[in-house]
Amino acid sequence: MGLSSVAKSGLVAAAVAMAVGAPVASAALVYDSAGFESPKFLAGSNLAGQDVLGGPWLKDPGTSTATISTVNAFSGTQDVQVTRVASASGDTRWSVTKPQAPATGFNVFDIDVDVRVEQATFSNGFDFGPAFGLEAYDASTTPLSPKLIGSLTIDATTGDVLYQAAGTGLLTETGTVVSRGAYHHLKLSVDFSTGKYRAYVDNTLLRTESFVDPGIVAFTDAPIATFAASGTSLATATGTANFDNYTINVIPEPTGAALIGLALAGFAGRRRRQIVGA
Repeated sequence: MGLSSVAKSGLVAAAVAMAVGAPVASAALVYDSAGFESPKFLAGSNLAGQDVLGGPWLKDPGTSTATISTVNAFSGTQDVQVTRVASASGDTRWSVTKPQAPATGFNVFDIDVDVRVEQATFSNGFDFGPAFGLEAYDASTTPLSPKLIGSLTIDATTGDVLYQAAGTGLLTETGTVVSRGAYHHLKLSVDFSTGKYRAYVDNTLLRTESFVDPGIVAFTDAPIATFAASGTSLATATGTANFDNYTINVIPEPTGAALIGLALAGFAGRRRRQIVGA
């Protein structure tokens, strides 16, 4: 399978630099949604613009929706319900911009989320999608054309766990199929020391893959995303998923040194990739 067009958005963060010295024994928190609970998130509101102090959450130009919900939360009382609309513009991303440059001892960025994907069905019996899950980007050097680090998504029709292949962005099955209508834990682990990302579902490593795009030098954001998983379903794929407990952490090595924050660019746009095969 595979996706591609360019999402246009002009959201650019102000430049800020921050360094945190001294070794640490545990993960360094970059962002915590705190379960999308009140008062940071207002029930019934759009995700975009929420958590003003910690974010805010931003949205690309896609037309699908993400709403703070009080139904089907994994923990607590609130979550985010993402619904992909049947439209050629339905592919949509939501993200907090947290630019970070890797440093010695702090080369691994973990993005975690709990996601419940509802079963989707196509009347023609052969299409698949939409996909729901996580992506990771580097927009530090090319804000208007971010580089894709990697992705981890679940197909709402088939339950296939998918990743995108290095160099081509080809959307590919991991060989694992998960249930719909139930929560699963997704972890996208970005390792700058090896130039690879790891895809975990329910704490099981399913795939280790080189970064999708060349020239990746930093981490800027990791959207929760929905997109049609086939070219033929781009304008017809509809589906719903709930997201909860989204976090970003930097994982230190035993010799942990400095963590350097590099605020170079905002959530400037997301490149989409068109499926080229199944």
